Amino acid sequence: MVLTAEEQENIRRAIEEKIPEDFGITGKLWTLGRTRQYIQKQFHKAINERTLSDYMKRWGMSCQRPAKRARKQNPTGI
Repeated sequence: MVLTAEEQENIRRAIEEKIPEDFGITGKLWTLGRTRQYIQKQFHKAINERTLSDYMKRWGMSCQRPAKRARKQNPTGI
């Protein structure tokens, strides 16, 4: 296993509670690439996206884009 249980928990918490910019990584949303950058910066470990995707599935997470909504959308009128 590439990541220890402690490292995995640290990564999960970072994804759930912070944004990439908190760690000096460009962007407000977590992507596989940004998560890989975080792992490299924090733990000095290189991990490929496929392996990271497998970890995320085990953690009950998935890569999703936020739903796009019109700025002036009226939810009660829909």
